[in-house]
Amino acid sequence: WTGEAIQEIYRQAGSGGVLLSSMGNPKNFPVYWDKILINASQVTNPSIDPLREPMETRVYLGKKPSCVERDEKGNLIPNLQPQLKLEVPVLFSAMSYGSLSYNAHESLARAAAQLGMEYVTLSAENNEQKQVADLESGLVTYQPDLVIIMPMSPSIVPALCDLCENAKVPFITLFDYPEGMDFTAYEYHLAHLLTDLYQEGKTEAEYLFEAMGGEGGIIAIDGPAGNTTAVRRHEGLLDAMKEYPGITLLESQPGDFDRFAAAPVFEDMYIKYGDQIDGVWCANDDMAMGVIEILDGVGKLGQVKISGLDCLQDFLDHMKKGNTCVSLSGDAPGMQARAVCFGYDYLTEGIRPVTDENKHAIWDPPVVTPENVEEYYDLWYGSKAAGR
Repeated sequence: WTGEAIQEIYRQAGSGGVLLSSMGNPKNFPVYWDKILINASQVTNPSIDPLREPMETRVYLGKKPSCVERDEKGNLIPNLQPQLKLEVPVLFSAMSYGSLSYNAHESLARAAAQLGMEYVTLSAENNEQKQVADLESGLVTYQPDLVIIMPMSPSIVPALCDLCENAKVPFITLFDYPEGMDFTAYEYHLAHLLTDLYQEGKTEAEYLFEAMGGEGGIIAIDGPAGNTTAVRRHEGLLDAMKEYPGITLLESQPGDFDRFAAAPVFEDMYIKYGDQIDGVWCANDDMAMGVIEILDGVGKLGQVKISGLDCLQDFLDHMKKGNTCVSLSGDAPGMQARAVCFGYDYLTEGIRPVTDENKHAIWDPPVVTPENVEEYYDLWYGSKAAGR
């Protein structure tokens, strides 16, 4: 502890409150601008006549290889990761009508379209009302050719579909939907892309139980309470347990599909059960990352078996290190890619995707384990990702 920190603690203990001070920094930090030397030979003057001396503003965003590689014939090896091409190095972030007017939104959208810029949309931020409002405004502001809907909850799917249908914009839905919903009532709906949620949970559990040797205590970290995906995956877990009588479910709690929500939930259960925990079944990889953080903090990472769903890159990184045992690519990274392909085929060729009578298209997720993780990692995040 520094003397300064000790004095501050004394003052807070003496007053019983947080110390208040004026704005600014009392510490004597160096001003680095005073220490920068710019070599003038590296500065390029702008074009005097931009018509005959055009300025190149195109930018590619994305991971670059550390060196140029060539094959035995001297040809370049195309190992470049996927790149985002911007004609002008500017990104517009979507903003609410509270911060900008409709006219300002429209002006930004038109400018972006003319200049080849890229729009970056905001997430729903775990807010159903925000997701509906964002889509309603986005349909007007961006006038999209295609909408891909990944709903916050089943209850708002009809509202999101109605917005697209009324705007006469082709759309694809993914994941959750209300039980009994009839997608055939929507002319502009192309497909509802989903997995067998029950089978996902069951398959994940079976691989976890095998990794545990068929016995031991487990913790289940579920999705949001009442969420269709969470419910069906948990049902698969429970049915898998019937086939493994040596497995004991110590406790299950919702982690809201979010690592920051799941971490404190699992921390409480670890304090409660400790060494009784031999495995952790997580309804997605993001929550599993919260579990990994807690286990790493208590020195148990690699000793407790962890399973998940989604095949997130950081989860697969841990699998390559032996810290996790299985993940299914339930909704990443191939499922959204297939939705984009469905939309592209329809917009360019008028081809509708093959679906069942209720416009369901089933995605069969691959199972990724330590035995095949290198193959799938390379396909999704490594050298083969650009070609795919």
